[in-house]
Amino acid sequence: MNKTQERIMADENHVQHMFLQVESSDVVCVLNIAGHPYRLRELIFMMIENGCRVEQTNAERFNTFDFDKETVEVYDFLTSIIKAKFL
Repeated sequence: MNKTQERIMADENHVQHMFLQVESSDVVCVLNIAGHPYRLRELIFMMIENGCRVEQTNAERFNTFDFDKETVEVYDFLTSIIKAKFL
């Protein structure tokens, strides 16, 4: 890690934003997530450990994703808008 990355990770108020496409056996989701980089890493590792395929995507894919259900979840240091399509 370089000095800039170290500074970002040490700043507990830093917010990183990303779009993810997540696939499991019964659902495909596109997530618009924001939070501290450690929380985002923790979330991604949990999804992978639970057998999900995780891929970074973009805002266009998020906005055009055909979904069955949309939810907003807010936790400490992590907020996500989840669009889900059930298989």
